[in-house]
Amino acid sequence: MVRAPRCGVVSAVYPEERRLSAALTVAFVTGGPRFNCNGPATDNFMLARACCTHYADYDIQTIPVDRTKFNAIVDTRSMWEHYMPVFDACINDAHAMHVMCSYNSINGVPTCADGNLMNGVLRKQWGWDGFVVSDYDAWANIYRTHDYVPTMEDAAAAGINAGMDQEGGGVTAINELPDAIQAG
Repeated sequence: MVRAPRCGVVSAVYPEERRLSAALTVAFVTGGPRFNCNGPATDNFMLARACCTHYADYDIQTIPVDRTKFNAIVDTRSMWEHYMPVFDACINDAHAMHVMCSYNSINGVPTCADGNLMNGVLRKQWGWDGFVVSDYDAWANIYRTHDYVPTMEDAAAAGINAGMDQEGGGVTAINELPDAIQAG
């Protein structure tokens, strides 16, 4: 959801009005192809399906700060009235296969380390069983740019414990998972 036209990726999202954005999102996701290895999609062997991006409160490229360091300060009402309805529609109405957590933090917590967003809202509240992928290196940025944890090993643990399933782009964080597991 973009609330300001200054966003560098505004062309990749729908308008501010959340009901219109939700309706357009559902039409886009359900109108797209769904493929498996034998032709039209079934519940088995899904190969291609839509991804809800960028979860959540992400509407910046480089102004006022780089997107990989940005901390969106968002109150609960704004979160649920302006940002979450489109993701709710993408997940619960359109049945998207996966969600991409964004580069930014929300109220001091990197989205890719936010267990409330991924395990809490997506999986427990909405009952979603898809997978979460990070934006390119956003999982590693839990440590690199947000300084949320003291080591990359801690970033790997923070992401997996919050509900991450796949590192988008690189392998920096997931390569630390064996050591994070070993450390407990």
